Amino acid sequence: MNEMDMRKAYDPRKLFKASVPVFVALFLFLASAAYIIFRMVSNYTYNERWKDYDDCGV
Repeated sequence: MNEMDMRKAYDPRKLFKASVPVFVALFLFLASAAYIIFRMVSNYTYNERWKDYDDCGV
């Protein structure tokens, strides 16, 4: 392999273009998981706060 082929084989722009969608997908996955966990904890604390008043009527 000569030097020109080596430069074509390792092109930082190609590596960047290939890795951006992976990082975006990973970020979206982690953000979605964090939101789901936040909502679960929020709903749990809400239900715990009001569970004593379930028998009141209304």
